[in-house]
Amino acid sequence: METVTKNLIQQKDYTVNLNSTTTQKVNILMVDNHPENLLALEAVLSAPHYNLVSATSGNAALKSLLKQEFAVILLDVQMPGLNGFETAKLIKAREKTKHTPIIFITAISQDMEHVQRGYSVGAIDYIFKPFQPEALKQKIEKFVEIYQKHKEEISKSEIQLSAELNEVNKKLDETTLDLQRTEALAKVISETLLDTIVTFDGQRCILSVNPAVKTMFGYSLNELVGQPISNLFLHVKGDDGNHPPDLFFSLINPFLGGVIEAVALRKDESAFPADIQIGETAVEGQQIFICTIRDVTERKQMEEVKKQQLNQEMSRLDRLNLIGEMAAGIAHEIRNPMTTVYGFLQVARGNRDGLPKEIVDLMLDELSRANSIITEFLNLAKNKVSYKKIQNINTIIEALFPLIQAEALRSRKQAVLDLHDCPDLSVDEKEIRQLILNIVLNGLDSMSSGGQLTIKTYAEKQAVILEIKDQGKGISPEVLEKIGTPFFTTKEHGTGLGLAICYSVAERHQADIDIETGDEGTTFFIRFKPN
Repeated sequence: METVTKNLIQQKDYTVNLNSTTTQKVNILMVDNHPENLLALEAVLSAPHYNLVSATSGNAALKSLLKQEFAVILLDVQMPGLNGFETAKLIKAREKTKHTPIIFITAISQDMEHVQRGYSVGAIDYIFKPFQPEALKQKIEKFVEIYQKHKEEISKSEIQLSAELNEVNKKLDETTLDLQRTEALAKVISETLLDTIVTFDGQRCILSVNPAVKTMFGYSLNELVGQPISNLFLHVKGDDGNHPPDLFFSLINPFLGGVIEAVALRKDESAFPADIQIGETAVEGQQIFICTIRDVTERKQMEEVKKQQLNQEMSRLDRLNLIGEMAAGIAHEIRNPMTTVYGFLQVARGNRDGLPKEIVDLMLDELSRANSIITEFLNLAKNKVSYKKIQNINTIIEALFPLIQAEALRSRKQAVLDLHDCPDLSVDEKEIRQLILNIVLNGLDSMSSGGQLTIKTYAEKQAVILEIKDQGKGISPEVLEKIGTPFFTTKEHGTGLGLAICYSVAERHQADIDIETGDEGTTFFIRFKPN
């Protein structure tokens, strides 16, 4: 049956076409385990507007129902496996197919009990074999007609709903035009309430400001409306240097969206550093700019402190490099004559007519101490060769720990390890042992009895961190500034080379040393870059 229905509904100032569909074939499912029966049904029902689908079992029928929708199902009762009753029950249990009409075709029994069972599982009609072809054809046409009308009603409902939604959307569009400016401003303000928000027009005159302007600039809300936005700035930094604010805001388009550095000007004419960001929108055809102003005084101060700390570190490294170059140049020249004197004193020690033995022994001890200092001094040499190999820093620490623990116990203190998994590094084991021992011994010396020294390792942000923490009294700012300088020491018998050597070792291993200190102790952080 071919039907083409066209209904037009006029709604206000526009027209909606409710239904304009082309003829589509209607699907009919035929289920019978005998192919000859399927051929007979196909011969009776064959028509241009029907799409006849055959299935030879209950399972095959269920698979077909998963793939497409059917107007009616012709179902044989007597089938192996899933019979007609069982197949119908499964079809009706599925939400998508429970309303699909099922007609049973049977040749086995016309008993009321048998028929009643078919109706109980969802059949709406019975056809008994042998059937009348014309009667079957008429029944199928009626079911197809009902199916098509049902589809048309659904289509009408959907189109009607679409028309109603279009009307609602039209009204919403009209309302949205009135709200766009308010919503745009509210969104920006809600996201940056701690900053000053200024809106201004194409002539660079201020339209509105948020309450933050009073705290940041000292103006009331009404004082700035109508004034040029350039009044809020001393100068603005562009790509080619500082610009007068009038010039900057007259050439604003290239800077839209980016963060720009500026010097802002308060009502009392005091200045402060600021970051500004400018956006642009159009409301009802009017060009509007939104400028966010952030006071960055604290950030600039922190950057300046950090810059000074970096300069101090560079100065420390420069001093260390200078001493290193001196060490390489003069240490050997001093050691050679000392070796000669040491030899003659050894000879004089055995000569009874020479100097007293006590004097010779004292001179030999002092020469040994001088030689030891020179040996340490040579460790500062910039061109000192490191013998590096790939190994794990935890292994080095674990091998060194018994010596550290014994030294701690000797002075009634504690040493503990807190080692975590770390990637391997390319290091000179001897130099790393010396670095650890120098810092550890300093830490133990700084603590009173009962204090605890902790050696910790961990991986963090693509770096291996060695952390050595003591519970001493901390390092004063005056000492901290000079720490690591060769021959600077606070110990009575110290040489002042221990920490200087640590900085030299760190530099040869491309590592950084940071120090945190306070009343509760000092922590050294040595950061190694992994290979």
